Amino acid sequence: MRFIKLIILLFSLPFIACAQVADSVLISTLLKQIDSLQYKQDDGEFYKGMFKGFRECGGEPHNYQPDNNIFFTAVAAFGLRNMLPYLHGDNKEAAQRIAELAASPYPYFKNQYGYPYYGFWPTHSIIMPHTFIFKYLKSVFGQGEDADDTVMILLSSDTPDSTAVVLKKRLIALSNITKGKRIISTYSKYRNIPAYSTWLGDRMAPDFDFGVHCNIMYFVLQHKLPFTKQDTATIDLLTQMVKNREYMTNPTFLSPYYVQPSILLYHIARLMSAFTIPELEPYKPQLIADIRSLLPVNSNIMDQIILRTSLLRLGADAPELNLHSIEAFEQSNQNRFVFFQARAAFPYPTPLKKVLLHWSYIYYLFYCPAYNKVLWLEYLVEKGKKA
Repeated sequence: MRFIKLIILLFSLPFIACAQVADSVLISTLLKQIDSLQYKQDDGEFYKGMFKGFRECGGEPHNYQPDNNIFFTAVAAFGLRNMLPYLHGDNKEAAQRIAELAASPYPYFKNQYGYPYYGFWPTHSIIMPHTFIFKYLKSVFGQGEDADDTVMILLSSDTPDSTAVVLKKRLIALSNITKGKRIISTYSKYRNIPAYSTWLGDRMAPDFDFGVHCNIMYFVLQHKLPFTKQDTATIDLLTQMVKNREYMTNPTFLSPYYVQPSILLYHIARLMSAFTIPELEPYKPQLIADIRSLLPVNSNIMDQIILRTSLLRLGADAPELNLHSIEAFEQSNQNRFVFFQARAAFPYPTPLKKVLLHWSYIYYLFYCPAYNKVLWLEYLVEKGKKA
């Protein structure tokens, strides 16, 4: 039997080597394309260092328009920085250069008083650019800064520990059951958990989002910040949601900003790959099984990519992806992939929220061609780590 396995391995080596060379070429090409999509100077709407994003209303008329949010630039830079240890030579230099340039527009999105909190749109600008009415209603709909953009920006830049501590204090101050505020927009079984909130604005009620909680805990663990009851509570909340498999059965309610099971699994797998969290470890086989169950039914190529990335991060084998050229990628359905959404019903009480979350006229879909390529690059790098 060992002899047969050795023969198979010897015959396989040339094909493995060819695949690795092909992936290496793709990685170089992708980095060049990502670089070409990054603004090298301000253009009046997007700042130097940003990646262009688009926004589309869920209901007709769809009003597909450019959107100058910082989110996609920050998550792209975060992904590239995490890849740096596994890239070499020109590829590493290119990724580092792109990530460093991505940090240059961050000050435009920073809290107006200089605190290390960041918003989705520029601080001294309109919200929802190119809309007919919403862009004039910043005082009504502007929720202030948010935890998701903030931790992604700080994770994708050289953040000193002192700044991380300032943000941690803000997260604690606005967590659930603090200052007399209690979340009403989640299951009753979770309302008494003192977990972190999505929002950093004083006037916002506490809000939970599975993907955002994964990112907050990534930030806390990355900076090795002392654990508080809010950290323990947030890990406990994530663990309960995973145990109950609500990322599969009711993902939109669990995460109004990421919505899809594939994307929620991507977030939890990224967190678990970077840090050992004892409470979540027992559910790794369950998560792997759920990812595998989604592969035959998710038709978008980007879902196929991030599901494979998640399998690799959880230590499982991933089926080969039949995607071998930039041309094939561009001609695929990747341009309809929605990584992030904004659903206005997020703060409503549970019964109403479950209905309004699916009303297409009050949610928006966000796209970013450059980030799609970063996600594909991420998969190729993860695949190379396993080779």
